[in-house]
Amino acid sequence: MEDSYIQSLQNDQVKNLVKLRERKHRDRQSRFLVEGLREVGHALKAGYEVTHLYYCPDIFPSTAHTEFINMQKKMGNFPVTRMSAEAFKKASFREGPDGIIVIAIQQNNVLTDLKLSEKPILLVLEGIEKPGNLGAILRSADGAGVDAVILVDCVLDLYNPNAIRSSQGLLFSSALVLSEREPLTQWLDANKIVCYATTPKTNTMHWNIDCRRSIAFVMGSESEGLSSYWLEKSAQRIRIPMIGQADSLNVAAATAVCLYEARRQRS
Repeated sequence: MEDSYIQSLQNDQVKNLVKLRERKHRDRQSRFLVEGLREVGHALKAGYEVTHLYYCPDIFPSTAHTEFINMQKKMGNFPVTRMSAEAFKKASFREGPDGIIVIAIQQNNVLTDLKLSEKPILLVLEGIEKPGNLGAILRSADGAGVDAVILVDCVLDLYNPNAIRSSQGLLFSSALVLSEREPLTQWLDANKIVCYATTPKTNTMHWNIDCRRSIAFVMGSESEGLSSYWLEKSAQRIRIPMIGQADSLNVAAATAVCLYEARRQRS
């Protein structure tokens, strides 16, 4: 059932949607925004609880958007509110919005929530700072069949709209956990997971390791690389060969190279 229609740019709900672009308001409300039909679909499929859906049929790019809204109205799981084009564009954080945005409740997963396969591939990200990098990494992790992505000592807000958009909504389908390094190390040891630390300061190439056992690739930020803690704790340091003048790849590209080497070995 459609609850209401919002036309005014000064409406309190529009103002709240604008507020939720900022981390302090997301954290305060334990809510976040998901914009776009594809991204919202991934969030719903992954079981995220939506508290409100807003839409603007005037800017729908396809009939699929209309069908989706009609289905949500019929299901009646949350309020559905139509907005004027002006109000929606104020609430939207995208250039060229597609007319669908929802408010969802944040999830806080922990290590003990993870359900691992017999020989898991894990990805540990230390100090990742850029939402765009996280989004690209999550797409590679999804494509390579990674069991879980664990962010350690993370300064990044997982629910940053740019992280959601750059992951194309795959942030929701990924098993994603925040952790501190000491409990993570204990958990990895308890689960007999071998850690491979990526660094340019080694002679071991990324293809010269055994990726057919339970493993975790540990990736650092582009600005700092991996800390000495992970370099020392890992069973093996590995690097990707660089033929040109650059000494390293973008962290998202480096992650993809390592993950698909693991997938190649397992195939």
